Amino acid sequence: MQTPIDYWFIIEPYMYVGLTKKNALLYNTLDGVTLESDKEDVIKLLKEILQKDNCGVVLLTDERYKQKDINGFIHELREKYMGDVIDVTLSKGKPVQLLPYYNYPNNQELYKKHNFTPRKNILEDLSEINIHVNAITNIKKLIPFLQSIPEGKTFNIIGNIGEVTNYSEILSYFDQHPSPKNMLCSYKDVIALQPTFMNNFSCRISVCFPVDMQHWSDLRQLLLSQTSPVEYIFDVSSDGDCLQAEYLIKQFQIEKYRLNPVYTGDNIRFFEENVFLTKEDILSISMTIKDFFTRQAINLYDFGKINIMPNGDAYANLNYPVLGNIYVDNIYEIIQKEINEGKSWFRIRDQAPCTDCVCQWLCPPPSNYEIALKRPNLCHKKVIDSMGL
Repeated sequence: MQTPIDYWFIIEPYMYVGLTKKNALLYNTLDGVTLESDKEDVIKLLKEILQKDNCGVVLLTDERYKQKDINGFIHELREKYMGDVIDVTLSKGKPVQLLPYYNYPNNQELYKKHNFTPRKNILEDLSEINIHVNAITNIKKLIPFLQSIPEGKTFNIIGNIGEVTNYSEILSYFDQHPSPKNMLCSYKDVIALQPTFMNNFSCRISVCFPVDMQHWSDLRQLLLSQTSPVEYIFDVSSDGDCLQAEYLIKQFQIEKYRLNPVYTGDNIRFFEENVFLTKEDILSISMTIKDFFTRQAINLYDFGKINIMPNGDAYANLNYPVLGNIYVDNIYEIIQKEINEGKSWFRIRDQAPCTDCVCQWLCPPPSNYEIALKRPNLCHKKVIDSMGL
């Protein structure tokens, strides 16, 4: 009669494990390989191994190891180099496997609780300034505010800068700084940059449909005299828009471009077909352990970004309350308010149905699309159903 053998069950430290009441998902951050199970015994085993006191290792008795569901799962786990089992007689004691735990509360709560930022200078959290301009923009007041911002930040000038009185002053100001600078405007509002400026700015041109071909022709002619890097952003809200964008790209040999889906309130089917994620989409994303931790802490779309409106109002995200006004508040106060009270920088997938999904931290962070569509997720219902939710 064969003597029963007990094992130490070990999971590798580079694994992401997503668990719900009915499903388990293991994602190998080294090669993107996944392993799933809906077996109750397997889910229970993984819950045990993830307990911090177990340090990534649990005892697996001979009887439990031979259970059909667990044995099959471990066999596949070992084949995919996600974990292992070790004969307990080969170890003097319980092995220790240091799994990377995300053991901090939401960063916003941490900041508020201790009344400080982990960085020495709160302005280090700032990475990008979006400056929205139009006819009411006050250059005389805007420039002193910009002078208070540390070097190395990215500046995006958004809107029709040609409407701004003495707009050359702000271009001259930015020309003196090595910071990355982008001009974002409609294809109808592109201006001719002076030769002294043209090599210091990148240009992003938004194109909405239908296209006014006269304006388009004027734009193409204007760009012939400039050497600034140009990216086209085609705002598409239908399959027809996509076809028109494809025509323009091929006809004018546009090399750098991207399609920007726009929600109009009545094109949900377009979004379901072209924007919503499938299970395959989600699991095909290449992720590291650091990526998973980042998505549990901050919103990568919003974090570090501030929007300055033509009237001086400052926002982290234009869909949320104003943080202050640059004519009254300094940049430090604006960022501090977002950290203490804001809803943008720390907006993560901590709501249902995401909290009940094994792909909770595999999905991209919540975007403005979720706000526009008034729903917390952008995946197909069949993705949720396939995970047993």
